Amino acid sequence: MREKTKGLILLRMVDVWCHLWHLPLLLCLTGLLQWDLCSGQIQVQIQKGPLYRVKGYPISISCNVTGFTGPPLRDFQFIVKKANMPLNMISTSDPEFPYGMFSGRVRKNEIEIQRLSGSSVLLRIQNLLETDAGDLICETLHTGGAYIGNYAAEAKLNVIADTLEALYSGSPSQSLSEGDPLQLECQVSTQTFQHTHLSVTWFLHGEQDENPRPIITLDKDLTVKTGAGFEDRYRAGLISMDKVEDTTYRLKMPQVQQSDQGKFYCKAIEWIQDPDRSWTQIAHKTTTACNVEIKQIEVAPDVGSFSVSVTASKKTLQEGDALDIRCSVNSQNLPGHFFSVTWLKNQQKVAQIGFSGVLTMSDSYKERENAAEMRAVKTGHMDYLLTIRSARTEDQGQYQCEVWQEDMNKDGTFKKIQKQMSSPETVSITAKESDLAVVMEMKDAVTEGDPLRVTCSVSGFKGPLSVSWQHKKESGGSFSDVISLTHEGVMKDITARYQSRHVQTLHSPAGNFILEIGASATSDSGEYKCIVSEWTVQSNGEMKKANTQTQQKAITVNSVDSKMKVRLKSRITNVAIGSPVELLCTVEKLSVSLAVRWMFQPRNSTVQTNILFIRHTGEITWGADQRNYQLSIQTLPSETRFILVVPRASKQQGGQYQCQVDAYQKDVQKALKNSNLLAVTVQKPVSKMNLYSRTSRLETTINTDAKIECSVTTTTTNTSRLMITWMIGSQMLLTMDLDAVVKFGPAAGLEIDQRIRMEIRQKQTFQLIIQQVRASDSGRYHCEVEEWLQDPLGDWYSLKKMSVSTQLVVKEKASDFKMNKANSQLTVEEGKQLMLNCSVDGFESDSTLRYSLTWLFSRDPSSSVTLLTYSHDGRLKYNSFDSELEGRLHFSTPEVGVFHLTIHRSIQEDKGRYYCQVEQHQLDCQGQWSLKASDESGSTNVTVQLIENRLHVDKENRILNITNLQTGFSIDCVIKSRSSDASEFEVTWSKGQRNEQPVIIFRASRDGILHSDTIGDKDLVFGHPSAMQYKLTVPNVSPTDTSLYHCQVAEWIQTAKNKWRKIGEDKSGELSVHVETEERQKQDNFSMDRTDKQLEIKEGEQFMLECSLDVGKANPTYLYSLRWVYNSPESDSGISLLSYNYNGRLQYITENQQFKDRLRFSIPTSGTFNLVVLNSDTADRGNYLCKVERYQLNSKGKWEQTANGQSGSTKVRVRSIESNLQVQKVNQMFNITNRQAGFSVDCVIASQSSEKSAFEVTWFRAQKEKPPVTIFTARRDGTLHSAVSDKNLLFGRPSTTHYKLTVPQINPTDMGQYYCQVEEWLLMANTWKKLDSDTSGKLSIYVHTEASGFRMNKANTQLKVKEGEQLMLNCSVDVIESDSRLRYSLTWLKDPLQDQSSSVTLLKYNYDGTLSYDSKLEGRLLFSSPKVGVFHFTIYKSIQEDSGRYYCQVELHQLDCKGIKWSSKASDKSGFTEVQFVGDSENQANELQKSNTDPLGMALGITIPLICFLALIILLLLRREHKRNSELKKKKDCLWAENNPLSPVPEVTSAAGDYS
Repeated sequence: MREKTKGLILLRMVDVWCHLWHLPLLLCLTGLLQWDLCSGQIQVQIQKGPLYRVKGYPISISCNVTGFTGPPLRDFQFIVKKANMPLNMISTSDPEFPYGMFSGRVRKNEIEIQRLSGSSVLLRIQNLLETDAGDLICETLHTGGAYIGNYAAEAKLNVIADTLEALYSGSPSQSLSEGDPLQLECQVSTQTFQHTHLSVTWFLHGEQDENPRPIITLDKDLTVKTGAGFEDRYRAGLISMDKVEDTTYRLKMPQVQQSDQGKFYCKAIEWIQDPDRSWTQIAHKTTTACNVEIKQIEVAPDVGSFSVSVTASKKTLQEGDALDIRCSVNSQNLPGHFFSVTWLKNQQKVAQIGFSGVLTMSDSYKERENAAEMRAVKTGHMDYLLTIRSARTEDQGQYQCEVWQEDMNKDGTFKKIQKQMSSPETVSITAKESDLAVVMEMKDAVTEGDPLRVTCSVSGFKGPLSVSWQHKKESGGSFSDVISLTHEGVMKDITARYQSRHVQTLHSPAGNFILEIGASATSDSGEYKCIVSEWTVQSNGEMKKANTQTQQKAITVNSVDSKMKVRLKSRITNVAIGSPVELLCTVEKLSVSLAVRWMFQPRNSTVQTNILFIRHTGEITWGADQRNYQLSIQTLPSETRFILVVPRASKQQGGQYQCQVDAYQKDVQKALKNSNLLAVTVQKPVSKMNLYSRTSRLETTINTDAKIECSVTTTTTNTSRLMITWMIGSQMLLTMDLDAVVKFGPAAGLEIDQRIRMEIRQKQTFQLIIQQVRASDSGRYHCEVEEWLQDPLGDWYSLKKMSVSTQLVVKEKASDFKMNKANSQLTVEEGKQLMLNCSVDGFESDSTLRYSLTWLFSRDPSSSVTLLTYSHDGRLKYNSFDSELEGRLHFSTPEVGVFHLTIHRSIQEDKGRYYCQVEQHQLDCQGQWSLKASDESGSTNVTVQLIENRLHVDKENRILNITNLQTGFSIDCVIKSRSSDASEFEVTWSKGQRNEQPVIIFRASRDGILHSDTIGDKDLVFGHPSAMQYKLTVPNVSPTDTSLYHCQVAEWIQTAKNKWRKIGEDKSGELSVHVETEERQKQDNFSMDRTDKQLEIKEGEQFMLECSLDVGKANPTYLYSLRWVYNSPESDSGISLLSYNYNGRLQYITENQQFKDRLRFSIPTSGTFNLVVLNSDTADRGNYLCKVERYQLNSKGKWEQTANGQSGSTKVRVRSIESNLQVQKVNQMFNITNRQAGFSVDCVIASQSSEKSAFEVTWFRAQKEKPPVTIFTARRDGTLHSAVSDKNLLFGRPSTTHYKLTVPQINPTDMGQYYCQVEEWLLMANTWKKLDSDTSGKLSIYVHTEASGFRMNKANTQLKVKEGEQLMLNCSVDVIESDSRLRYSLTWLKDPLQDQSSSVTLLKYNYDGTLSYDSKLEGRLLFSSPKVGVFHFTIYKSIQEDSGRYYCQVELHQLDCKGIKWSSKASDKSGFTEVQFVGDSENQANELQKSNTDPLGMALGITIPLICFLALIILLLLRREHKRNSELKKKKDCLWAENNPLSPVPEVTSAAGDYS
């Protein structure tokens, strides 16, 4: 026996080791992982991208590594990734590392790595190339151990074109004298699309300078910096730099010095801000130099003097008249000297005649000089004349002459000696009337790159015309010349700025002048002026300018970046797995080439990957699997659409999509725009699986076989796989996975796994078989089914789990167990205990039987609650729904089968129906308790009667006369009878005068707490001689104690914990007390104002009460105590509001909640007491009076009462505030067709009840056949509450009585009537009161959609096929509306060729996706819809009967505005396809010939037998393995039988064996 046991244990150990072999390996791997984690994590960091650098310039990029251990010197390598292909660039450890495209540059050190430290390097590229662009990866090499951390970092490097230009267009040399002004200009511009800044610096390289010196800089942040040695002159205004328009940088030096001689040039630097916020220089350009010579001025000591005068031939003249400006020089002692003369107009140079007589005209007058319109000559030795032959209005102004005296040096050069200025001469020129008219026509704006065209239409001219075009960038700047056209038709004077651009001016025969700039730039924005002149022929044959007219107008050249709009959208963004997703990236139409990059960011990831990239030249680079996407491009008149389709979406393709669009003009990038992020959610489809179980309860007896069955009636798809799990309670018995492998769970122990198995009955019916059931097998069995589907990428995913349960009840034998079914009635008095009984009829005296019980209670027949549960093992659990009731329950079982439930201190809520449910359990042969039977008892209906009021208090009236002030008196309160012995009393003593409201002076609460309201300065004494007698003693009486006294008793009973009910109350007789002493005579001179008054106020206002004494002459020996009393109309006793003691103590009665925090007491004068009540309420109405006691200091130094009195009452009436709330009630109606628009619902309050009111406004929307719903509320405390979750409603309050709610971006579901409701609230008596409410008029909103353009393709076709071939028919909609609220239904019909009248329906496809076929053809038909509005119909293995005319009838359905109901919108019928069959003998011969020569057929002839042979080998191996497992199982069963001879080994069926 011992050897058999040893063999069984050995077999078990082998089985366990086969399952646990991986445990040591797992522990080892865990230790290694923890050891490596302790060593830290490596992090590589590269300069943050994306980085933009210019082609042809040097760059440097930093990279470092942290968190490493080991040697301090790390090796680095840089890799460029292009289109997901890594290209090695350079390494610090391997000289053979670079690829061929980089190796030559690495050998020449044009690409090198500069080491900053052991863990930090710089990548340097001397001459950046376009091929260097890509994803730059910096890696550090692994030095051993586990890979922990990030060994590589990546940054995007973009290489852009060099578009920086710097140009000096002035004279290459200038000769100046000291003190002369110097002005130089350079043109700087860039066409870089990225946001860059420019800095411009003017340099001077003198003859003695080793290096050029910076003069002045306009930095990238538009700050001005001066170079060393030029600071003082800059502060004195002698050096400056101006930015003119966008591209001109002007250097001004009003007075040059000898040290300024040298070469002047300017340098431009282009800067860009990197993602790390640092500025980096990416390009620079230097202009040609201007050589400036500075002559030194030497003044001789015998220099003479001279003066200058200027005269105009006419000071006032008309346009077109001649004008002479004469300069005269008057000199003394200046023989042999020379003069240079300059004419100035408004301080600007017009013309100059030098010392040698050479004439120089300024740039703006050269054209007029060339046209012989202006000239300057020397008419005498000291006279100079400027002549304008045809004056213009712009020639008017102040003219001056500037004259320099110059002398000749010995070497023949001239030097300036001294300067004189004439006084100004003012000339006015008026315009000459002419018929010449000019009108300028041009667009207000064009887009960068488009032609810019400006037209000047001329009318009223008689002679030849000339035109000059001018342009200025800024409104405050000056015009500069662009181009001109002479009256002879010669185009000339194209300025340097436009030399390299296609600029021309044209003149049409109709008199129109046209300026054309071929490709406009943003710098061309501004104002354009055309100057048109009319010419006439003079008598001498020369041409003279007769009239001139000008026109100017502004134009804006918008950049491509500002005009390009990119938007990503999709009809459906929430799809099921396997459904198609269509993404539309739309770009507004522009005259540019476009490049598009599609990007994707998976869910729960921050990394964005590239799907594909379409270059502007047309090349396509895929970054993802091309098989999972479809791409198309649509060019429309207004936009370009890039369409990306995911034909069958998978869970992995759910995330955020984005498209990036680049715009190019002539291969120059002009714009880069990212679209909005579009989230696409790919969800699991809704499970259509249904489960079915034959029965929810299965009863059987011991030692029989139990079969529990669950069936899957429907699945989501035909390819679904199922995972079946059988559970008992919450523990797993066994499970079958997707591959039909069955495994036992924790609940299947060594004993039960021999008795259970699972079988598959039919296709999807699963049966759990339990052999030889035992009582312990009873319980609830759950069949849990999980459906799995495969997504398009091959991943399996599960749908919602479903389960059905069956209660298995295993019984020993039939039982005669039965409960007492008798119903009974029970009446109990409130507060008494209640006992309920529940017993078993025909009790069996059997020690193997026990009982479990559940006591239930119901107040109404529809529902019951559990009070307690008593288990057969003696466990008791209260399940009361009321914690208070639980404390009053007591359960007992005096004998077996008898159960008592006692409820203590019964209350009214205990009435109802009580009954119990009992289960009988029996102990089986294995010592396990099993359920044998159960039954329910009869019910007990309980009624609880309330305690009757029997309270009675002694009502004897008594009179008591007192003359001794040292004595006291007692007020007895004797209770004659009570309602219940368990009740408690609350006794209250009051005092008062006849026909007046009594005042409470003492209260003894039921909880034993005493509340004393002292009388004067006396302390009242409370006594309780017996349970039914209470006593109150008033010591040391005084005349003020004369009054009527009584007590009032309230009887209370405790019905439940902390819950009391008043049974009744009663009042005692009156005790009349009279105090007669000599001191009463002293009260004669004490009197109060006892006049009754009336006061009427409005609700919410405050009112003041006054109480005054007639004291005559003030006596300083008197002090007063006072009490204000309020008598409510609904109460018989007065309520003390406050007390004021003669010692100055003021006390507000805190128990009075009605007047809390609203009372204000004051004493304005001696003997006058005022009380103010704030925020009056209607509950404040009633009588108010005050009671005053006078005190005087006696001979013993104590204050004693000498008199008392009571004022007259003030009757206060509080009128309710009248509502005056009114809201404007204007009804309006809006018809809206633009869904992007919105509308506002105004709520205007026309009048209000009070200026202190607060408002609460609620907006409603009412739709047809639906009650109004709240959409927005603005509460009176300022908080806003929106009930609409799908859009953001906008709230506004233009004024205190005007509220506005705006509904943006409407859709058809917003149709309905909108109105608002206003509630008016006012703060009164510490609470808010609603005064009134009113509603506004209604705003009716109607949202209209466009009419349908639905139409089917009507083309008729003919199709000839051979019998047995596949037949595909098409049906499509001509105009497809892109609207998610539209769907199609389709019916495919056939008309036989012989009978045109009858039609046969082949299939019906509904808009909800349901599909039905003709039963005769169902096996040969296939329907598909590859895209919206396109339908395919395929017939397999066609036969002669399939001939006929096929057509489809399509119906368009639309979802209504409520989003609930689909309705038919339109229907149409397609054209027909006539199908005819032809003979196939020739076709068969051809096919036979092809099969003989087909190499594929020959290959299959060899491959198929080989596959069959391999399959046979695999089957034989599997059979051998199955046989070995069977032998092992038999050996295991034999060992079991030898060790357990009394337990039979259950048979294992073939099905069970297969699945285990």
